[in-house]
Amino acid sequence: MTITESNHAVTSDDDDDRFNAFFSDRHGPMIGLACSMVDQRSVAEEIVQESFQQVWLRWDTLTEPTFYLRTTVTNRCNDELRRRRVRREHWRAIPDQTPPERHYIADALSSVTPKRRTALVLRYYGGHSLSEVAAAMDIPTGTAKSLIHRGLADLRGAFH
Repeated sequence: MTITESNHAVTSDDDDDRFNAFFSDRHGPMIGLACSMVDQRSVAEEIVQESFQQVWLRWDTLTEPTFYLRTTVTNRCNDELRRRRVRREHWRAIPDQTPPERHYIADALSSVTPKRRTALVLRYYGGHSLSEVAAAMDIPTGTAKSLIHRGLADLRGAFH
């Protein structure tokens, strides 16, 4: 990697090829992860695109780009959910514009706390092991296991 006079990084063809392969390999799963968390494809695509941009900006310094990408997507999804919650609290007078055909699982997931939802999505939608969930959320493995267990209990309650 070289630096130009304007201090912008210029990547080598090898870096470009490695990033393109990384992007091709991880794009679909990250869209799925984000969609399952924010329940809107257009928002999920934007989150994933911004997350890949962050990875690209740090590409030459990342030792685990997949971990960084997954963490960035998860954090951005949680930010989006937090913004939605704040908007709902401040704009209760505006009628709900949620489409009626929204899937019942997404409705049930929305009743689960953000941390539990994140753990459930990483584990069951993302197909990650318990230790990978813990690493992505930066929590102990026992805490991840507890979040998943309690999140499943919340989902069972939502379906009854």
